Parts: sequence; structure tokens; C-alpha cells
Amino acid sequence: MRFSRNVDTLEPSATLALAARARRLREEGRSIVNLSAGEPVYGTPDFAAHAGIEAIRAGKMGYPPNQGIPELRRAIVDYLEDTTGSAGLDPEGVLVSAGVKQALFNCLFCLAGPGDEVLVPTPCWTSYRPQVRLGGAEPVLVESTWEDGFHVDVDRLEAARTDATRVLLLNSPNNPSGAVYDLDSLREIADWASGHGVWILSDEIYRRLRFGDGPAPSLLDLGELPDRAVVLDGVSKAFAMTGWRIGFALGPRELIRKASDLQSQTTSGAAAPSQYAAAAAFGRIEEREAVVADFLDRLGETRRLAIEGLAGMPGLEVRPPEGGIFLWARIGGDASSAEVAEGLLEAGVACIPGEAFESPGHLRFNLAVEPSDLEQGMRRVRSYFESLERA
Repeated sequence: MRFSRNVDTLEPSATLALAARARRLREEGRSIVNLSAGEPVYGTPDFAAHAGIEAIRAGKMGYPPNQGIPELRRAIVDYLEDTTGSAGLDPEGVLVSAGVKQALFNCLFCLAGPGDEVLVPTPCWTSYRPQVRLGGAEPVLVESTWEDGFHVDVDRLEAARTDATRVLLLNSPNNPSGAVYDLDSLREIADWASGHGVWILSDEIYRRLRFGDGPAPSLLDLGELPDRAVVLDGVSKAFAMTGWRIGFALGPRELIRKASDLQSQTTSGAAAPSQYAAAAAFGRIEEREAVVADFLDRLGETRRLAIEGLAGMPGLEVRPPEGGIFLWARIGGDASSAEVAEGLLEAGVACIPGEAFESPGHLRFNLAVEPSDLEQGMRRVRSYFESLERA
């Protein structure tokens, strides 16, 4: 079959493909500990689920406003002002989409096209590079390393910048590495971008899931969002509401209007019951903060179990994540991480190889699982690497 050049080289999401493969093996009767996809196993908070159900019972099932229901956009602004150093945010600068992935695509498609370049620090989420290319722009990978804590600085960004550089994709806490940019680093990057007319799309979906004192720093903590900047977030991670498919972009009105126009010609507004559920998740402060605190407690426990379970393992080095829901590990020697991930799958553990994140030689494990599953998975990982050492 002949496809258009738009999708001729497009590949499916590596993380979703491997997670689906793990599910198929389990359905076939294999014992597989699935630590692949970035999906918390915890259920939707009851108060948010009930808000969605009540919306259905109240008949709020028609086409919602394309940009998002006013209640949700107001709740998002209040939530951001409550959890960052920002004030006076504009609900008209918010676009609600069917997940952060769509919000990101809308903004990228509006800002970068043929002849433009987008800086993508690595390791990076698997959808960044394909989304850039779907808009006709060229992703420029900016490498960070284990030794520098997987942070890029302005010197490295400047070395990668050309006259065609249009956008920087920033992700903190980072998926997959768990690296978190401190506020001084964000300020330096924002000043650099502003000085060169480069847009920043700041993917902050894991911001609330930081192992430390409070949320990870946001661009909004700079006091005022830079003129050429967009903050992206949603309910899928910190609130474990993946299937509700609600994400948002916050940015300058002119860009948000154009991204909303684009959305009106593709998916239109996100599902109405999901928007009412998300409005409750963002807006009911006491319940919301209890959910986040409980999630962080659970993550702290599985993080500890994973680090202890893999400590001192031959052939695998572990870096405690600063935030997010993943453990990022470095493979020793010359082994291919894709081949190691295949071997681990045969040994009963599904994880994602570093190749999917433009960072070969690493493995990503999901920590947002039940402790018993994680412990079993870590035992299998240890057994696998010990068998390699004996061989």
C-alpha cells in the first residue's frame, strides 16, 4: 500500500507497542511483570470519577467547547497558581486537549514546519521526534549523559542552535531519566531562548511527582511565563487518570487560539465527562493534594525497593530518579539495550530499551506498580544479569 510522505516513515510508539506485547504474552499464559508503559496502576480518585459520572447523569454529553469547558480552564488556572509561583493567569490562554500528547502536537504543528528545527534534549520521550517530523520540521537531538545527570545547559543548546532553530522541547522531570532542572537552570534556559527568539514547550506532566521538597520547578515559578513559552500538563500521571485523556497547554493567547483552531479541524473538544472529572481533580484542593501525597508515598516505596533490589548488580548501574515514575538504568559493557530488553522479556520482565528514547545502553522500568510486582520484577532482573555474568 502506498502512503503519503506525511507518514511514510512513521513508526508506532515504542512504549505502547512493547506494553501491548507484554499484555499479549500475559494473555497467552506467560508470567510477565509489566514494567514497560508509563501508566500508574492505581485507580482514578473516587471524587474525580464521581464528577465524571454525575456529568453523564446530568446529561452533559453534547459537544463541549473546542477550547475546553470554562469550569475546567478556570480550575487549571487556579491549580497552577496554587502550585507554582505564578499569578494572574488567563483561562483564555488554556487549551484542553485529549491528553498532553495532543496538546503538544497542536502547539508543535503551529510553531514549527518545513525548514524549521526543534531542539530535543536526550534521552527524550518517544513521541517527541515523530511529532516534530509530522509537522515537517527537523528534530535536532541535544545529548545529555549519565555523568552530567542528564541535564543540558545553555552552552550545549547554543552549540546545537542554528538560524533555523524554532523550538526547544523541555521535559522536567524527565521521561525516562527522572532528571529535574532546578529553578536557576530554568531561568538560564529561558533567558537564552528569549534572547534568540526560540520557543520553549515545557512538558511538565511529572512536575508534582518529585522526590524532594515540593513539586519540581516549573517555568511558571520564574514569576512570569516567558513570552515564547508554553507549559503542558494534565491529569494522567499525578492523578492516575490515564484513560480519561485530558491534557492542556497554557501559553500566549495568540498561539492558543491558533492551536485551538487546529484542534477544531482534527478532534474538536476532549470528551465532556472527562473534562468534568478533570475539573474536579484540579479544583478540589483538599482531595487533590491527598491523592498526590498518597501517590508520592507509594512511589517513594517502590523507588526504594527498586534501588535496593538492583544495588551492586553486575552489568547494571542504577541512578535514583529525582522525579517522575521511572527508574533509569545503565547497562555495562557492549551489550545492546534492545537485546537485553528482549532477554528480560523472555525472563518474565517487560521494560523499555534506551533506543526508544534516543539513548542506547539504558533501560527504563516503570515504578508506578504494586510493590509485590516490582519486587518480583527486580528479582527476575537480578537473576537475568547474574546469569549473564556467569556466562
